[in-house]
Amino acid sequence: MTARIKVDSPLCDKDTEVFATDSGDEVQLRIVSNCKTIQHYAEVLGSVSTGDLLDLKGSRIIDIASEVGVTATCLVPVAIFNACWIEKGMISRRLALEKGHASIIFLE
Repeated sequence: MTARIKVDSPLCDKDTEVFATDSGDEVQLRIVSNCKTIQHYAEVLGSVSTGDLLDLKGSRIIDIASEVGVTATCLVPVAIFNACWIEKGMISRRLALEKGHASIIFLE
């Protein structure tokens, strides 16, 4: 089963969806976005290994995001981690679907 996450980033006004499918040793990614930087990121990233999911340091998800110019505030790399964790059973799919969303709330 494929995990699907929609990234809602009204600050940049871009739409992105992350699809992650477990294929054993790797998680295959399909990222659909109207952001040119994220489109390039998706092409370079392709798939990730389980090792890429365990720590930020040395993860291709973070390293490639940095290399291609994804901003530090972009939510897409975090969405990739979450989609992959769901696919690998590291986050409960049922709980994620039940909760429905995670958010950053800007306060005055």
